[in-house]
Amino acid sequence: MIRSCLAAALLAAAFGANAADAPALPKPQCDPKPQAPGSMMRNDDFAMKRFKSAVKRYQDCMKAFIDERQAIMKANQDAANAAADEYNSTMKEINEQLKQAD
Repeated sequence: MIRSCLAAALLAAAFGANAADAPALPKPQCDPKPQAPGSMMRNDDFAMKRFKSAVKRYQDCMKAFIDERQAIMKANQDAANAAADEYNSTMKEINEQLKQAD
C-alpha cells in the first residue's frame, strides 16, 4: 500500500515537472471571431457581405496560423531526425573503433 502511494506520488511529480518545462505555445490571434447574423439580418445583402468578409478574414488568419505551426513542427521533426542520425552514426563509429582495438 505504501509503495503504491509512493509510486503514485513520484509519477505525479514527474508529470508535474514535465508540464512545468513545456514551452508556452502561442495561440491564434484571429479575433474577433465571426458571428452569424440573426434571422432578420440574413435578408440584408450588406449584412451578409460583412459576415462573409469576416468569415473569410477569420479563415485566412487561422489557415496562416496552422500553416506556420505545421512548418515549425516539420522543422522540429527534421532537427530531431538529424540528431538521431548523427547519434547513430557516432555510435556506429565508436563501436567499429572498439572492435578494431580488440
